[in-house]
Amino acid sequence: WVMGDLRNLSTTMFVARALRRAPALRSAAPSLACRSLATGPASGGAVSDEMLDKLGTLSTQALVDGLWVMGWPPAMVEGARGLKPGQKCKGRAITLRMVPQRPDIAADKPAGEISPEYEAFELCGPKEVLCISSVGPWESVGGDIKFLRLKQLGLGGLVTDGSVRDTDEILSYGFPCFSHSTTAKQGPAAMQPWECNGVIELGQTNPVVVRPGDAIIGDQDGVVVVPAAAAEKVYEIAHFRETVEGIIKEELVKNPGPPGKYYPFKPPIKPESPLGKLLDSKGVKYYSTRAAPAPRRSTPARFGSGRRQLSTAPPTMRAVVIRENGPAESLKYETGFPTPSLADGQVLVKNEYTGINFIDTYFRKGGPAYTQQLPFVSGQEGGGTIVDVTPKAAAAGLAAGQRVAYSVLGTYCEYTAVPAAKVVQVPDGVGLEQAVACMTQGFTAHYLTNHAHAGLVKPGEWMLIHGVGGGTCQWAAQMAKLKGYKVIGTCPKGKEGVDGATACDELIVTDTIAGTPYEDYSSVDIVGKVMEVTNGEGVKAVIDGIGASTVDISLDSLARRGIFVTFGNASGAVPAFPPIRLIKKSLFMTRPKMLDYVSTREELMMRADEVFGWIASGDLKVGIDKTFDLEDAVAGHQYLEAGKSKGKLLYKI
Repeated sequence: WVMGDLRNLSTTMFVARALRRAPALRSAAPSLACRSLATGPASGGAVSDEMLDKLGTLSTQALVDGLWVMGWPPAMVEGARGLKPGQKCKGRAITLRMVPQRPDIAADKPAGEISPEYEAFELCGPKEVLCISSVGPWESVGGDIKFLRLKQLGLGGLVTDGSVRDTDEILSYGFPCFSHSTTAKQGPAAMQPWECNGVIELGQTNPVVVRPGDAIIGDQDGVVVVPAAAAEKVYEIAHFRETVEGIIKEELVKNPGPPGKYYPFKPPIKPESPLGKLLDSKGVKYYSTRAAPAPRRSTPARFGSGRRQLSTAPPTMRAVVIRENGPAESLKYETGFPTPSLADGQVLVKNEYTGINFIDTYFRKGGPAYTQQLPFVSGQEGGGTIVDVTPKAAAAGLAAGQRVAYSVLGTYCEYTAVPAAKVVQVPDGVGLEQAVACMTQGFTAHYLTNHAHAGLVKPGEWMLIHGVGGGTCQWAAQMAKLKGYKVIGTCPKGKEGVDGATACDELIVTDTIAGTPYEDYSSVDIVGKVMEVTNGEGVKAVIDGIGASTVDISLDSLARRGIFVTFGNASGAVPAFPPIRLIKKSLFMTRPKMLDYVSTREELMMRADEVFGWIASGDLKVGIDKTFDLEDAVAGHQYLEAGKSKGKLLYKI
């Protein structure tokens, strides 16, 4: 979901830069903007790290077969060969389009660090493959100086239908490189980088389309582009075919004979055929992989297309959908949205509640760090009852009728498809509303008070927590006390009563700022009060979800070798500042996110067990401030953003 918006962001930035550099283009700005509305989305979907790793275990030949069975066009990049034998790569595509040299293009192209090629470079990392379309097979797309940056970024691989130069140096950089050939020519004389993360073609004679985010897999045979929209199905088919081919080869080694008895095989495999009998003898389950036409994408694919026919859920559902980014009014309540389909390993949950969180407002508004491909169902935590289970999910112990909570994207709706690894069963003694409230704010508060501070604060030492009057930090204050820390909390006037639940050792009450979700932190000398309470030493950790309004207060309140944990942007993002600012007290700083603290099933369950245990024992109070009907989605966001909440906000489905 990131790639489409990265492409749009890159295009917008490019046009703006070009207009600044070329006054004559300014009058063309309206037509440029209008033309952009006619383009389709750059990205066709998202490939998870798990799926990427699975695809990387298969040969490119198997992936080509998988796409062939599905009826997709050829996907091998002709002419892209490894610079040395044995190279392999896997990653999500970052694309860069070169265009032929022309004086006006050379003049208008952003120069230096803001050139489209360097924008593309900075999007790269170990899970990305940079795909560069050249204007000719012998034209150079780069050499040792440019590609040094890719080495520094730990690039997962480079693929081009052009050539590279400074071959010895590039080989020493260590990242896999697949190109038409090598060359001594310089590229700028023939072409210029023009667009980062748009749709490109790779291959000089029979080009293959590459969209940002597609899976790029390379091995000794060549490079294959697996469309993100088809990655899971391609893997399923390709893995099956590779398994079958292994059985055929084993049989031919054991009983030499013409391969034609078993190979090549085409779908469907008939049980009475020699291959069908061979697979039956091995206990291998096989199925019809009849070729199907590639999906027609005259309209954007929607969440839930390709629905399983055996589910007990209806084909459509109620949902709150965002079709364009913007204010709370962008939340659209719909009654005929497609119910999601299930992939093996998932369950279908009939939601009873879904949580409202500040991060939902960030995705609703959109921006470089908070983008989803439009349209999308909002929300990222929910809970209800399992109504449909796939075989792999059943093997993990999940069954229809179980009460569960979870955190995934797309929860403001009646039904959500949830990976089994993300599902938490709700124990007796914990209400479903409480469990749903835990999934984002509760678990965030848990990692903030237990692990994000990296042990730089010890039980018995002081911790400053901003905004304990509601939301995540109402939880965090309680958990910090349960773990033995001494807590100074801040909250606005009118929310002092929340302190009864949070039990802060010291509470600093500030004035309010009408219509905002945060208080007036300049109305009280918070740093002075912190120093007074701590005998001039300061606190060992600050947990700050406010952002821009409190960064100075937080840093100035820290003790020597204290840590600033900034996790939210209620008043705006923390502005950039030079690291030298931390030297006065040798301070630490971290900007964590929850996904990195529930990265494994074991870690998720560790947090769930402790938080649910506190709730069941009565040690942790879950403040449910207000519950809105799903139809009133707009009102829920407006209430949150106006700073009215004194606890968790929910939608009732």
